[in-house]
Amino acid sequence: MPPSQNTSSRFIAIETLCRLADTREPVNKILGAILAGKPLSPLDLQLTNNIIFGILRNRESIDTMLQQLCSKPLKKFNPFVLEALRVGIFQIMYLDRIPDSAAVNESVKAVQAARLPKRLHGFVNAVLRNSIRKREELLRLTDRPDRPIHNHPTWLIERWTKQFGEREATRICRENNQQAPLCLQINTCVTTSEAYEKLLQEKSIAHRRGKYCQGSIILEEFSTKVTDLPGYRQGCFQIQDQGAQLLTRLMPAMTPGAAYLDACAGVGGKTSALVQHAHAVRARVSAVEPDGGRRKTFLENMARLHPEHVIPLHPETLQDFAAAGSEQFDAIFLDAPCSGTGVIRRHPDIRWNRQPDDLHRYRKTQLELLHSAATLLKAHGSIVYATCSLEEIENQQVIRDFLAADKDFILEDCAGSLPRTAHPLIEQHCFAPRPEPEMDGFFGARLTKTV
Repeated sequence: MPPSQNTSSRFIAIETLCRLADTREPVNKILGAILAGKPLSPLDLQLTNNIIFGILRNRESIDTMLQQLCSKPLKKFNPFVLEALRVGIFQIMYLDRIPDSAAVNESVKAVQAARLPKRLHGFVNAVLRNSIRKREELLRLTDRPDRPIHNHPTWLIERWTKQFGEREATRICRENNQQAPLCLQINTCVTTSEAYEKLLQEKSIAHRRGKYCQGSIILEEFSTKVTDLPGYRQGCFQIQDQGAQLLTRLMPAMTPGAAYLDACAGVGGKTSALVQHAHAVRARVSAVEPDGGRRKTFLENMARLHPEHVIPLHPETLQDFAAAGSEQFDAIFLDAPCSGTGVIRRHPDIRWNRQPDDLHRYRKTQLELLHSAATLLKAHGSIVYATCSLEEIENQQVIRDFLAADKDFILEDCAGSLPRTAHPLIEQHCFAPRPEPEMDGFFGARLTKTV
């Protein structure tokens, strides 16, 4: 559906969820397009986000309650009406600060604003008012030990159960349904962890150090804009999960004058970490990123974080960059496109957007990128292959297939590159954390050329 001019938080949430169901695009991209040019206050925007992400984390529970209230299967509902009901139910059941009357009335108003038949206005009103009367009964439906609700698609639960066992699969789902804390990576080119902690203390911002990664600071309760944190404009930090920070540490020790490449740079989060490693020894870091939007954000991030460094950014795919063959590197960091099933906690739309066939498509691309990266390495150079996926087909299987096809490489044990606190997260020489309160799910392996 085309974006409307309605600026109600609930209407925008419904509109976003409708488009998500139609397109399987990232929810932040959809919401950004809908909000373009709309005067939404910070509080209204916060409510919109809370509703959207709360529904994505609890959709199966919400639908279980809705189906109990409605005789017709939910899949036969008008899409806008279904999302309006989800928005109403979510507020009634999960948001204590929203009056029940407001939750009902705003959903009805949204259906009216969408110019749907009048009978549907009354239907939405009746269902939501009935949910208020049956609140306790409905909530009990979502908390039955004999019929647990995981709020993940069945195919994904089955994959994780086969790969990790039923208990661990359940734990991962439970973790994914929690809101992740904000994790900062301190920019050592600008400041130190100790100095930045003093800034936080001066502003009375509660924080603690990360369990696994030195230089990480976690803000558990922070809920305002990141740009309002002290030191943001001075480039003192970037947002980076501890697992993502540790992935860049799998790179071999950097040496003076050596050349390093971030082969799939995105918006530059890992590039920034590589620049920090290179800064002390005056090594050189370059990056490749084909997407224009991500390149724009990359340049903005580097201007804030590393204004003193020149970081060549090549506007093409890694395959095209490798085909040109203009430069060789001592080591390459390859953060490959993937399903993202390890970061569902931060991006809850991933669980509903992905389909089983996507994994095979990603695997094909990942192997192509690895083989392209191999052609760019100097003798005895290394590739760090990384994903934010939990899926073996994108991780261990890709490594096995690559090593079988290219006998010049070996898999190195990553233990020597990681702090002892992270050693329990190593499996078969690879860094493979799964979602937990301190960290999202990732995979990292270092492949070294023997000739």
